[in-house]
Amino acid sequence: MDIHKQPQPFDTNWHRYCPQMPFPPYRHIPGVTPHPIRDPLGHSYGMEEELDDTPLPPEMWKQNEAYLYGVDLYNFAYWWEAHEAWEGLWHQAEDTYRLFLQGLIQVSASLIKYHMRMLRPLRTLSTAGRDKLRQVVVECGDANGDYMGINLPIFLDIADAFFTPFFSGFVTEETYQQIKVKPLLQLHF
Repeated sequence: MDIHKQPQPFDTNWHRYCPQMPFPPYRHIPGVTPHPIRDPLGHSYGMEEELDDTPLPPEMWKQNEAYLYGVDLYNFAYWWEAHEAWEGLWHQAEDTYRLFLQGLIQVSASLIKYHMRMLRPLRTLSTAGRDKLRQVVVECGDANGDYMGINLPIFLDIADAFFTPFFSGFVTEETYQQIKVKPLLQLHF
């Protein structure tokens, strides 16, 4: 696997939730592509981050373009960009909402490490992110485990199945190639 090659979506036909917002011209890979914000050649260089003075509460997730766009970015393998989209929300969030966003950010970051074949950070970030999302299931009080449109127990089952092979004592390139599940975020409107 050439880590210099752009990450590819697990499913190029996946549904978009914020189609009015175009994807960046490339998927950032740390140390490989120009840093999107700091490098003058970056796809988001010089763009101001827009933060609402009064952020939408988690119950209004269907109207939260930054959240929906982050889900699209994540699902289409713009994992660094998804992390950035959610981080802006995370800075303003509190309690369970903050924990949820941090969990998504860490899972997204772990997929960058998956692409880069960096096993230790993949393990650390995927575990931390999934643990936070499990805590959200406990805290959210929804009988189905839904939070901001995502059925977290279902997502966590899929994510666990995706990441489990990377926790064995013997991980090879074949491990990376034999993906059986797709850890995509499906929103239920």
